[in-house]
Amino acid sequence: MLRSGVILLVLGIAVFLAASVQLFRGGTKKVHWCISCVLAILLVGSGIWNANRYFDLGIGVPKTFSAENWAKTAPSQRHFMVSDLQDSIELVGMSADEVRELLGTPDYTDTDTCLSYLIAQPFDEVTLDLTLENGIVTKVEEKDH
Repeated sequence: MLRSGVILLVLGIAVFLAASVQLFRGGTKKVHWCISCVLAILLVGSGIWNANRYFDLGIGVPKTFSAENWAKTAPSQRHFMVSDLQDSIELVGMSADEVRELLGTPDYTDTDTCLSYLIAQPFDEVTLDLTLENGIVTKVEEKDH
């Protein structure tokens, strides 16, 4: 995906530059140059789209936490909203049941002492770990696995 994204990006830039050179040399009409620009924009956009999927840039991924956004976002993309989650909701002091109601069933660990949600992949698995004591969250941390 990365290679195809970079190829499309470079091809789009090359089309734009070639059409611009032809326009300024008088070798083409403005309408042809405009068509070339549209083609270049499509190629560059496709390249960025492919690179986004490879580099996990988060284009189009919710950054604002809500239970609905959390539920509809792939676990590997959740790291984009973890800061907002921690800024907007005090997880420490919540019961395990309240956390499950807010974030759903943990994807990584679900024990009496820890609830762990996958928040990033594919290179390193990163989890949001909530340490529990007597069913209450006492600590929240992000861990690399």
